Amino acid sequence: MKYSLQSIAGFLLAFCLCSGPMAANGEVPLLTEDGFLVPQPGTTLTFPQDHGNHPDYKIEWWYLTGHLEATSGRRFGYQATFFRSALKSGGDGDDRGFGTSQLYLTHMVFTDESDENFYFEQRLSRDGWDAYSRQDWMDVRNGPWHLKMMDARTGKMKLQASVKSDLQWELELLPQKPLLRFGADGTSRKGPAPEARSFYLTFSRLETRGTVQIGDEELAVNGSSWMDHEIASSQLDPDYVGWDWIAIQLNDGWEIKAYLLRESDGSPSPFSALYWIDPEGQTHYRGEAEFSWDKSLTWRSPDTGAVYPNAPVIETTHPGSGRRVAFSFQPILDNQELNFPGATYWEGAGRVLDESGKEVGSAYLELVGYAGPIAGLR
Repeated sequence: MKYSLQSIAGFLLAFCLCSGPMAANGEVPLLTEDGFLVPQPGTTLTFPQDHGNHPDYKIEWWYLTGHLEATSGRRFGYQATFFRSALKSGGDGDDRGFGTSQLYLTHMVFTDESDENFYFEQRLSRDGWDAYSRQDWMDVRNGPWHLKMMDARTGKMKLQASVKSDLQWELELLPQKPLLRFGADGTSRKGPAPEARSFYLTFSRLETRGTVQIGDEELAVNGSSWMDHEIASSQLDPDYVGWDWIAIQLNDGWEIKAYLLRESDGSPSPFSALYWIDPEGQTHYRGEAEFSWDKSLTWRSPDTGAVYPNAPVIETTHPGSGRRVAFSFQPILDNQELNFPGATYWEGAGRVLDESGKEVGSAYLELVGYAGPIAGLR
């Protein structure tokens, strides 16, 4: 099966921008208009089974970002994202051997700070052809790329990744905090429609060790990673024009997940949110009015002309001290733009600085919708 660039772009945005009709009575419908399950408030999830795939929901992804350091002090960032999308509800298609009901899109990204190199590759495959994911266990593959949970008790995972023939990396990831599930009712709201919600699961700090091979050079690395697993069928409001998302790991054991969902006039949706995660793994919610996200520092892509606010300053109240704090994101490279026709976005690694300019952590930042209209957005 062959796929056009336009179909790849539309496929990518389908993960985040699928939406169905709003239920007239405001209640959460059981199904979308096209027959996919809607995440229900109060649903019990069972692990390790629910680390696997959920084919009765339209969209799902396992999303890893991380920061690595070699013994020489050389620093890297990486992203490994496995997307799954159901083409139709009701299970497998007519030709089960060719997997006509599920598609897998995967992005592999690697940033080499020292050499100022940025590598990325995407792969689109259909289920049963060159990709799969298990329903009862975290085991996702697309071509040579593979993410698998190795131990249900500890949550230990293994990632095998590469970018073309340029480099490859193999990592073991061990959770340092309990699995988090966002949303007071067990679902994460992303828009005004009652079905605009997801199951949003996060390992906010994963001890990471492994090897990176660049050309003939093999490096032992260690560091820290972040993983999101999100399951939905009708997640974002169709009037959104994009989003800004950040995952911050502070050196003192706290983390921050924050996202701005942008309305058509550029203003943040009231469903934007910030979450503090304390050293014990408890979350502390901040609504859209309780944090600020300054975008005054920007970078213009020489390839696309897009202007990205890729050095934001985020200000909010610390749950521990009650004091106002501000953190600045400093990208390790300005050019961490993933230039896919019809679905170009910026996602990259960076340092986190406090108000005195001291480095206090690391983060990954994602900026979508700044490179012009994205296929499938409206």
